[in-house]
Amino acid sequence: MAESEIELKLSLAQTEVSRFRRDTALHRMKRARAVSRSLLAVYFDTPDLSLRAHKAALRIRQEGADRIQTLKVSGKGAGLQHRTEYNAPTTAQEPDLSLIDDPAMRQALMAMIGDDPLVPVFTTDIRRTIWLLDLPGGPVELALDLGQIESQGRVDPVCEVELELKGGTPQDLLDVAADLGARYGMSVAIESKAQRGYALFQRSEPTIQKANKLKLEPQEPAWRAVTGIIEEGTAQLLGNEAAVLAGTDIEGVHQARVAVRRLRAALSAFRDSIPDDLRKPLNKMLRRHQLALGPARDWDVFLTETLAPLESDHGSTKSFKAFQKRVQVARTRAYKKAHKALRSARYDQLKMALIRFPYQPEPQHARHISTETVAKELLDQRLSAVLAAAGPDPKQLDDVALHALRIDVKKLRYAIDFFASLYDPNEIKPWKGASKALQECLGGLNDAVVHAALLDAMEAPDMPVPKSIRRAIEKGNTAKIETGKAEFDARWSEFRVLTPFWA
Repeated sequence: MAESEIELKLSLAQTEVSRFRRDTALHRMKRARAVSRSLLAVYFDTPDLSLRAHKAALRIRQEGADRIQTLKVSGKGAGLQHRTEYNAPTTAQEPDLSLIDDPAMRQALMAMIGDDPLVPVFTTDIRRTIWLLDLPGGPVELALDLGQIESQGRVDPVCEVELELKGGTPQDLLDVAADLGARYGMSVAIESKAQRGYALFQRSEPTIQKANKLKLEPQEPAWRAVTGIIEEGTAQLLGNEAAVLAGTDIEGVHQARVAVRRLRAALSAFRDSIPDDLRKPLNKMLRRHQLALGPARDWDVFLTETLAPLESDHGSTKSFKAFQKRVQVARTRAYKKAHKALRSARYDQLKMALIRFPYQPEPQHARHISTETVAKELLDQRLSAVLAAAGPDPKQLDDVALHALRIDVKKLRYAIDFFASLYDPNEIKPWKGASKALQECLGGLNDAVVHAALLDAMEAPDMPVPKSIRRAIEKGNTAKIETGKAEFDARWSEFRVLTPFWA
């Protein structure tokens, strides 16, 4: 039988478990005595992990004397997860698809699997303690999970708290989560046990999450549109946390910063629909996080786009290798700053604020503002800002003015992406292409300026930048600027001939 679940996971330090169990506030809210039980589960998939590719998880779990087969299918959600699960009692040790009583879901699952066998992928061994909390809107189940996930001899310990809605409201659940997070230093846990198990099985590095396409309706309230945009942006930000912490793929920091910029752009786009006491603090927190990630991204680009091209000519010299190591040290320091930000109480507060945003009550003053109205006004404003920043002769702009123009082009591009589903794709396509090309051209020019500043930052009285390296980098930057400015003329001409598709 299909059941919907809405839940939120919080990581808990092992050292806080005893204090958490004795928490007086929880004991005042609980309906009855806590119940503990052991849960031993085996997760199954095809050899090529077809279920995982479809965001599904299939397990058989021993719960005391009972054995339950469960299929979980992920839905929407950022932090606060919405899932559908199909549970059925079983006596078998292997999955039986006939136990799924929803014909459509059973057929979809069979299509995912095809002729492939289902094999064990990983196991979870959890000791779960459950409290049922009486909250104003209804009950919420709180579970303390302690144990481990195991796959092919590799083990990942589990120490987390799971809050599941049993009749209350999302706001009630999030209120409890925010309180626990503040008092126990708990952070929203993004990955499910299934996701962690698959990572163990595959020995995989964290994945990168890019922005998903949005589907908006012209006449829907602007509030509904912005909550959807914020939820999607939150999923992108949280989905890149692990990659930033791993530091093995420079796209992790890049996509996290893209998520922050998109979130800030959404707050700006819908400023008339969002109360100031909600919008301003959230924007301030996002800006602080954006700044914390900035240096790591700058050093990533410096290494890959400025220093790496010099290796063919200078890579064998001692001076180049020594300078390269110094840059790596600077990058490591920048990543430590980013990691510190991700592990801070401020970031936990930001995550909780973003997760709570879609569940805020719709402001009274925003109920009559349509998404279509916001789209047209914003696109007009963003285009006007780009034209004003460019001035009568964009070729005469200095570095500071070009940077300001790049920011305005980026804001226009985000606005086009937000509202693309409202318009004819054929009319939008030239605008997407032209704004992207213009932004990338201006981005290259800005990188040259930033990298010149980073080069100067590497100078020290006792450790100067080798002259040969400085000359090579400055020569490359000069060539990049000359090429970029020549390309800018063409990109700007392509952009200026376009007719607004939203007019």
